[in-house]
Amino acid sequence: MKSIMVYGTVQAVGFRPFVYRIAIENKVSGYVRNRGEYVEILIDGPVKNVNQFVEDLNQKKPPLAIIDRLEINDINSDENFKKDVFYIKKSKTGSSSSASIIPPDIYVCEDCQKELFHENDRRFLYPFINCTNCGPRFTIIKKTPYDRKMTTMGKFELCPDCLVEYKDVLDRRYHAEPVACPVCGPHYSLFDRSGKSIDNPIKTAGKLFEKGKVIAIKGLGGYHIGCDALNIESVKDLRLRLGRSYQPFAVLARNIDAIKKVCYVSKEEKKKLSSHERPIVVLEKKDKTFFEDISPGLHNIGIMLPYTPFHFLLFNYTSLDYLVMTSANIPGEPMITSNKFAFKELDVDYFLCHNLKIYNRCDDSVIRDSKFIRRSRGFVPQGIGIPHDKKVLAFGAELNNSFTVTKENKAFMSQHIGNTTHYDTLMFFEDAIEKLMTLLNMKMEEVELLVSDIHPQYETTKLAERYSKENEIPLIKIQHHIAHARAIFAEHKTNEGIAIVCDGTGYGLDGKSWGGEVFHVTENDESRIGHLKEYPLLGGDKAAKEPLRILVSVLKEEDFSEYSKYYKYGLEGINVLKNLVREEKIHSTSCGRILDMFSAMLFACFERTYEGEPAMKLESLAWNGKDLKVPIDVEKNEILIQDFAKKIFDLRTKEKKQDLAKTVHISLANAFSDIAIEKAIEEKLPIGFSGGVAYNKIFSDAIKKRVESKNLKYLEHSSVPCGDGGVSFGQSLFAYKNI
Repeated sequence: MKSIMVYGTVQAVGFRPFVYRIAIENKVSGYVRNRGEYVEILIDGPVKNVNQFVEDLNQKKPPLAIIDRLEINDINSDENFKKDVFYIKKSKTGSSSSASIIPPDIYVCEDCQKELFHENDRRFLYPFINCTNCGPRFTIIKKTPYDRKMTTMGKFELCPDCLVEYKDVLDRRYHAEPVACPVCGPHYSLFDRSGKSIDNPIKTAGKLFEKGKVIAIKGLGGYHIGCDALNIESVKDLRLRLGRSYQPFAVLARNIDAIKKVCYVSKEEKKKLSSHERPIVVLEKKDKTFFEDISPGLHNIGIMLPYTPFHFLLFNYTSLDYLVMTSANIPGEPMITSNKFAFKELDVDYFLCHNLKIYNRCDDSVIRDSKFIRRSRGFVPQGIGIPHDKKVLAFGAELNNSFTVTKENKAFMSQHIGNTTHYDTLMFFEDAIEKLMTLLNMKMEEVELLVSDIHPQYETTKLAERYSKENEIPLIKIQHHIAHARAIFAEHKTNEGIAIVCDGTGYGLDGKSWGGEVFHVTENDESRIGHLKEYPLLGGDKAAKEPLRILVSVLKEEDFSEYSKYYKYGLEGINVLKNLVREEKIHSTSCGRILDMFSAMLFACFERTYEGEPAMKLESLAWNGKDLKVPIDVEKNEILIQDFAKKIFDLRTKEKKQDLAKTVHISLANAFSDIAIEKAIEEKLPIGFSGGVAYNKIFSDAIKKRVESKNLKYLEHSSVPCGDGGVSFGQSLFAYKNI
């Protein structure tokens, strides 16, 4: 007799019925059951049959199952199994602390889609149809083992028909915990602003979209706000109501053909769009002027395909092919999950809501060029392999933040949290920590190390200090860009390399503002070997919102009269800024702020209304430009950005703005690359690129081209966000120094 313990993603994926089926096929006896942290199998039978069973366990597992490891032991047991009888035993909470975890929320499978539109099926047009192979997971789970009573579906008692399916081991819905039907499950309701209920909620909503209405919709992980994406007046109305003047909105498209009509779609992008994770994918527009009201001033747009039964039903009831489907949260605040809060806070025409509680809020994931901008729905809480087995809690950065918990050689990154300078977001941050640790069967007293950023004013740093004091857990603080650097190499399972890290700003080891750095990373150390030459950051954080401040800081002796109409205080205000530069004490090496500066210099953007806006608009300006090959001098591993900025400034009246914008990208990328290449050739090392600027395709492609031209290996992120959403992952790797 053998005991088999299966660790990994083996709950909520149909693993137990799969085990049952292969046991019957191989004529072995025993049982299988959930133990909370793992799946336990007890098996008896002829050696040949048992061996074949174990082989099938590995080779034929369900598509969503991930087996991290099997622990197989010969045992003596008092169990007396009948020959060839195998059964599924009731779940039991185990004593192990292993990190077995459920899969993320996944899109509605093909089988359920067929049933959804089959007139004779009892779930015909039911918006909560699901089975073992699809549906909500992370957003409804409270704790393991993954049983219905442990989810928010627990309040919906199964009807006789659903109960039969749920108990039938050969049925596709066997122990599918969210299983439901129109008789016993959750449902949608539509209300107008007065609270009046409207019949045929989804069908009516589809028609209301056609009439230009703005509707709040409760989805899988929180509320969205939607409208007809091609109705310019509706989109303008939505912007006014949300207070988002220029921030790009995500679009939900009917199908892949609809996307191909408006965007270029590569094979890899089509694969991402159509995957069971169904993220938002940022695509290049075929015509930059198309969807201009959706993504103003940008050459690209975030677009996704339907992923819930509700989405498919909505398109079934409307003639529209494109709907704005943007998160309904107030800027900087957590995603809204409560019907009551939505009614109170959202300024919309109608509310389309359901009565299934969302336990774990979860934004849509966003991907560009195979890189995560936001890693959330569809991917959280999947673990990422790391080189240590310590229990660490890493708090991340401040904006676009996430946290990371490590356990058993895996890092479990949280869903997108957001801007932790907001009180409600910080509360969500703490709540999400507690919930993820519960899913991982961890208690705070088990945590061996806390890690935060070194910035003394980050709310996450203060929170880490409080956790350390209250729980008597050691705390270390890691420099922001060093965390980025460590992350890129850990993701590629290499211990040493040269990392280029470019982003907005981060607190440097010297107390100054960093953001354009080159590091030599070894197994146990990180050294700064190059950076942009420091420049005054006029007004500190204000410079991030007013790129013209940086232009004045860097080129304070120039005549800026032609920019006066773009500055709220006119030429007089610009002259005041010039005088302030001489007294400015904050200096920076930020590459992100320099891109912002060039965005203002080339008239692409003068005010940042959302994170990354000036640099994003500069990239869009450069998209069809050509490189004028204006070099940047590098002296003692410092990139002389001031001299280069003067060259571009002097060329403004002689060259096209799009060509100058392209030149800025290529020249900066080449300067960083050359510093990295010199050391990489000397040490025979790979070169990685991280930080928020790594989302910029022109910039990253230029680095890649330069590095590979020297026959060096180039590394970029594919599992972890390039920006601040990936900082906590990098922080979590520093256990090797401290435990």
